[in-house]
Amino acid sequence: MWDVLITLGNLVFIPALLPTIANKRAYVPRLTSGISIAGILIVIVGLAGAGLVLSPIVVAAIGVMWGLIFVFRGDGG
Repeated sequence: MWDVLITLGNLVFIPALLPTIANKRAYVPRLTSGISIAGILIVIVGLAGAGLVLSPIVVAAIGVMWGLIFVFRGDGG
């Protein structure tokens, strides 16, 4: 039950990140996106360590999105 609840909560982040990835004029400082990626990796380890399955998968997708922001939307993109 907790896995589903956490998964649903994390799904909210995906539509929020899509406009940043899609907008070529968007800019997120690399330090900001890099720190976000590091935090997400820690959360994935914690969720997987707690034995959850769905939540780490969704958080990993969010981490990939932040990775795309880091690569394509940082430092003037």
